[in-house]
Amino acid sequence: MQERILVTKDKIYLGLIEELKLKPLTSLTDRDVIKTAHVSSGTFYKYFRNLTDALRCLENNFLESYTSCLKADLSLWHVEELFNSDKVKCMVESDLNQTFEFWNHHSEDLLILVSQNGEKYFYDKLISQTKSEIKQLLGRYSKIDQNINITSNKLKMDQFSEQLAVSEVTTLIWSYKHLEYLSRNDIRKSVAEILINSPCNLILNNEKVAN
Repeated sequence: MQERILVTKDKIYLGLIEELKLKPLTSLTDRDVIKTAHVSSGTFYKYFRNLTDALRCLENNFLESYTSCLKADLSLWHVEELFNSDKVKCMVESDLNQTFEFWNHHSEDLLILVSQNGEKYFYDKLISQTKSEIKQLLGRYSKIDQNINITSNKLKMDQFSEQLAVSEVTTLIWSYKHLEYLSRNDIRKSVAEILINSPCNLILNNEKVAN
């Protein structure tokens, strides 16, 4: 029974994505999605209150999976090596595998959801979830090196985590939009460069030198 429910919901999600490829969310109706998903109205309203509810459920499913992948990857990072450019590149290449797999598998749907046809909520939540995981990573670093005082300043911590999250997410979005020109390895290199050259990392390095 549970598997049948998941299959039905997936049909509705697919119908929603297909419709968002054609027109913006503001122009869609419940009926559009019901028709494209090839389900009855009764079936649609059995699981979702309306179009917005279906979209939010789909977005939250993706966000949960993305956060789980990013959390698992960052847990493998040796935070004491964040100041070593070569080490950062190596960690991106070897220890962001689940995150890249998630984007590789779902990039088409993700790009639709962050496009102008989607809603800003999803992009904002991608940034928010990424920022939260980065703050945890920096927090781990503060426990290793007490000389780095950026992590004791909540405002700085929040600001730099957000800057890095925005840079990382926008780089992923831009890169997957241009897969005809970029290889998967190119995308990893782009993300590594963002991590190395981010305002957060540059300031952390300056503090490290000063101390």
